[in-house]
Amino acid sequence: MAHILIIEDDSAVCDYLATLMDRLGHRATKAATFADGLELMADPGINIIISDIFLPDSPPFHEWLTKLKSHAAGRPLILITGEPSEEFAAKVRGEGITAFLTKPFELAFIKGLLARLAPPPPPRPQPPEPSTP
Repeated sequence: MAHILIIEDDSAVCDYLATLMDRLGHRATKAATFADGLELMADPGINIIISDIFLPDSPPFHEWLTKLKSHAAGRPLILITGEPSEEFAAKVRGEGITAFLTKPFELAFIKGLLARLAPPPPPRPQPPEPSTP
């Protein structure tokens, strides 16, 4: 199970993603602003960050990306975009972006991505072997 931070100002999209994460067995924390998202990234228990590219309180793109990467501290970063462009994708992938979620979302893509990125579940404790007399 991963703890996923979703930074998205559209409450319907944010709620949809949070519900989806829950159904896939993950825990979601939601932030509606860039500032709130940066603050929540201080939680070392967050494993994956999903952020919309366009948030009302975001600084200019280069500054936004620099701050996002700095606060992510090496954790996977997934960006949400409504209008993907191959040029843009190539540019930011070189900047350490893990993946893009394009609207409308493809469930199979999200499931595969999280299966690849989520930390493995903790091992289940094995029952003790019966002792022989």
